[in-house]
Amino acid sequence: MDLHFSLIAPAARKVLAAALLISSSSLAAAAPSPVDPATVDVGHPTSHVHDHGNQTWPPQPRGMQNAVPLSNPGEEALAAEAGQRRGAAQDRIAVARADVRQALGTRFRRATVVEEGHDKSGAVLPSRLVYFSYSTNSTVEVTVDGQQVRSVRTIPPAEYQPEITDAEIAEAEGLARAHFAARGQDRVAQLKAFGILAYQPTGKGFYATRVLYISFHRDSDSPPEYVAWVDLTQQRVLRSRQEGQ
Repeated sequence: MDLHFSLIAPAARKVLAAALLISSSSLAAAAPSPVDPATVDVGHPTSHVHDHGNQTWPPQPRGMQNAVPLSNPGEEALAAEAGQRRGAAQDRIAVARADVRQALGTRFRRATVVEEGHDKSGAVLPSRLVYFSYSTNSTVEVTVDGQQVRSVRTIPPAEYQPEITDAEIAEAEGLARAHFAARGQDRVAQLKAFGILAYQPTGKGFYATRVLYISFHRDSDSPPEYVAWVDLTQQRVLRSRQEGQ
């Protein structure tokens, strides 16, 4: 027996022993059972606690004004329509100039309008209208600043061509369908056409004319059955084939 415990009076020893027994029982009862850590809520993993209740969504830089959210399809369509109207107005300004008309010729399509936005003072920066001229076989860039044309630049098609338009795909599709029909390949009439800008093989870049690659499929998930390389500058099919033959 411990010397210090034996020096305590018998009555006191009984009380102390009872207290120790009660304490041991309480500790045993309080011992926790194993807990799955995945069920424990430890808060945000980065200790992020505020709720952004006084902010907007999506987040915007401080002081930002006139933000146009494009997550709403209706608003996105309205923004696209507004851009088309601006492009049409700038197009009218451009083609009113004799030097622009000379660069474009009689056969051309406007591919895109590049709007540069605003400078630091809030002034609208000049826009670039990009055309492809079939008459002169060249890419034509026209810079429009407000109501004035600032510059006209022609670029050889082998150096640069803008992305194709839906109207160009439709024109190339028509030429390709007529080409296959003339060869008795009536199956093409039942297929859906897709088009992309064609590039020369083995990484040689753009063609020297405006060439589209047109492929015909049963549906968008099916492989092509017929393909054609269509030159819109010369309005003819350069080559074609039936796949799998």
